[in-house]
Amino acid sequence: MSGRKVRYNASITSRLTLLIFILGGIALVALSLSIRIANDTKGSAYMINQLGLLRMKSYQLLTIIPLSQNDYNHLNIFKELSSSKQCLQLFEHYGLTNEFNQLQNEWISNIAPKIQQAKKSDEVKNDIDNYVDLTSNLVHKIDQKTEKQIHYIFQLQLLFIAIIILSLIIQISYLRRYILVPWQKLIDMADAISKHNFSKRFNIRKKKNEFDLLGLAFNKMSEQIESQYLLLEQRVAEKTSELQKTNQIISFQYYATKQLHTSEPLCERFLKILRELEELVPLTQFQIRFYESDNPEHYQQISYDNQQKLPYCLNPKCNACLTPSKIDQKNGEQRRWYLQENGEKYGILFAIQPADVTLSIEQENLITGLIEQMTTAIMLDKQIEQQKQYLLMKERSAMARELHDSIAQSLSCLKIYLSCLQMQSDLNSPTSVDLLTTMRKEVNVTYSQLRELITSFRLRLNQTGFYASLVELVEEFNIKLKFNIQLKYQLPLNIINSKYAFHLLQFIREALNNVYKHAKASSVIIKLEMDNNQIITLNIKDNGIGFQSKIKQDHHYGLIIMRDRIEILNGNLVIDSKPNKGTQIVVTFKAMEATPLKIIEE
Repeated sequence: MSGRKVRYNASITSRLTLLIFILGGIALVALSLSIRIANDTKGSAYMINQLGLLRMKSYQLLTIIPLSQNDYNHLNIFKELSSSKQCLQLFEHYGLTNEFNQLQNEWISNIAPKIQQAKKSDEVKNDIDNYVDLTSNLVHKIDQKTEKQIHYIFQLQLLFIAIIILSLIIQISYLRRYILVPWQKLIDMADAISKHNFSKRFNIRKKKNEFDLLGLAFNKMSEQIESQYLLLEQRVAEKTSELQKTNQIISFQYYATKQLHTSEPLCERFLKILRELEELVPLTQFQIRFYESDNPEHYQQISYDNQQKLPYCLNPKCNACLTPSKIDQKNGEQRRWYLQENGEKYGILFAIQPADVTLSIEQENLITGLIEQMTTAIMLDKQIEQQKQYLLMKERSAMARELHDSIAQSLSCLKIYLSCLQMQSDLNSPTSVDLLTTMRKEVNVTYSQLRELITSFRLRLNQTGFYASLVELVEEFNIKLKFNIQLKYQLPLNIINSKYAFHLLQFIREALNNVYKHAKASSVIIKLEMDNNQIITLNIKDNGIGFQSKIKQDHHYGLIIMRDRIEILNGNLVIDSKPNKGTQIVVTFKAMEATPLKIIEE
């Protein structure tokens, strides 16, 4: 008996391990060869992508002909490809180094000089097409070599499949004889135990093997019914854990409701709640994208786990965006939920869900309920802002009515009387006529300015915010000017409140109106941006005829009104204009909380 135990290395487990090792070895060899060849195929895909970039860059150069001095650096399309050791090694491995060198030399010696000298894209279009054909031929050669490798992998896999099938047949016959029969006996005994029949026993043989050891374990199991109490205790612990999770969810919902209706900035409220949510659900790296208008391309995205605070943060004591994430899930699926109500989208919530994790129904409901609360909070903030706008516009409408009913009517009447006076026969002398004409022109100017002032009082901000109102204003003047104004908007979400937004919009309207009436421009650029000190800069530049900025402008009411609006913003105004060199208007003011700044004009 003891001698048998010494030679126990020939047991069923050892034999089964040997069979698995043989099968695994065959599979590993097959995989190793396949991976090696597949890596070469992967390299061919990389070369094809690089050559595709060459074709794309060559066609892109056609769109910017004739080239300026600053565009010459675009001609060096082989810079990254020539400096890539990986790419050069792949061409050498595929035996295509000469073809690649020919392609590069053709570009440097022939195509690039022609593009540099071309005045129109048609002059070099055929050369570019021919060059792209050369590139496509090189891609075709890479494809042919790749197909050969794939065919070789296919034949190799067929060979190893045949070997594996043969090995499986041998193993199945062995398993059936030495494992299946004793295993079936153990299954019968387990079935009896599951039916509370503990009378069956596994017959232990004199020459013991692994199944005999399992039989001994089953025999002892039937004598240890008390072990079932452990299972019951485990179930009690699971129920307790579920109750604790439910309690955590209820506490979180109370905290979220309370936090969402505080006076803190919207980003601070949301980030604190999402970081707490990360402790309850298996999701990480929450991010929120807020929309300021109906244009989904213009948004502000906030998240926690940042390295530094955002430059336009309005609360110096807030560190919500610096809070670290629970874990860093590199492999996972990105999920998204829309913050929307009645078809209007206010934003999107993003999160990373691990690939091997599924949310429970309770967790999905928790997230859905939180999304509804966050949407409601955004709607309430917007309604409050709209109410402020309504009160402001209501006051201005009343002022507009007063102006219309008093000064405007008086000026209109004055125009009529001046017209009648000019028609009198005793006022036909050249001096009198010139004087009356001058008076009438001055009254017309005053009347026109008053009408524009009344119109400006009646203007309302777009309910979606400053950005949407600015886009509408730009589209209005695109039609008037008969060319598209370039708008470069680089401000964070809701950084300009309704009070300042109204004056800023009216300032931009007056500036564009001056371009429309006087500048004779063919290009206008409007740029808004903010620096780390929360200073907002508005830059309006045109290429029109300009004007003498030092000429006396006592009767230029448009410029006077523009200066008055910048004073309301407590900002700086710089006007730089020279004859036939265009005009540039630069306004700077403090975001949200205005700080008095000196008004400067050049």
